[in-house]
Amino acid sequence: MRAVPLVVIDPGHGGRDPGAVANGFQEKNLVLQTSLLLRDALQRCGFRVIMTRTTDTLPDPNGTIGQDLAYRARLANDAKADLFISWHTDAASTAAVNGVAIWIHPSTREGRTQQWASRIVNAIAAATGQNNRGVYYGDFQVLRDTAMDAVLVESGFITNAAEASRMATRDYQIAAAEGAARGYALFLTCHITHRPARPRSRGRLRRQRRPHRRIRRPVRKSCRPGRKSRSAK
Repeated sequence: MRAVPLVVIDPGHGGRDPGAVANGFQEKNLVLQTSLLLRDALQRCGFRVIMTRTTDTLPDPNGTIGQDLAYRARLANDAKADLFISWHTDAASTAAVNGVAIWIHPSTREGRTQQWASRIVNAIAAATGQNNRGVYYGDFQVLRDTAMDAVLVESGFITNAAEASRMATRDYQIAAAEGAARGYALFLTCHITHRPARPRSRGRLRRQRRPHRRIRRPVRKSCRPGRKSRSAK
């Protein structure tokens, strides 16, 4: 019997490492919120999930940034995970740049990892309506040091004011998390359980009046034989 797949989710940065900072937001906070929702979505789909962090702290708080990255990869390797997903936000010198992208290590080009990456980024873009920037290749430490399929999601640009504000909303975080889960588990059904509340109507609703209908009274029969009722014609 095949074991239930194990996914390690890695919310980037944390603690003293805020990641990218722009437009009043810190990367470490945005990615943690979405990563926790991704954990919930994958668990509903039947996967086992390990988080590298669940609070605002570095997984290896006493180490350097490089040691912390090595710790994240080692955690996934020791657990013999099937997939490693590192969740980040992007940054650019041009504020207009926007969209979601995914990175894989160059050594995994044209392989199974790229297939997973394409599915995940396509599903996120479809769920959120974001610009799909596709798959990129980079020698990031968490991609280089992991022994399983590993992807790094750049969920949007924190340097784009509109996209940063949207990434901070619950609706976006749910959509992005559910999209990523569907991308990895196309054969399973993942339901969005945190549905946005219905907007309340402005003002007091007036009760609609029913259209007036003329009521025809029934003809009363006379209790005396041979005598007609007054209402009869």
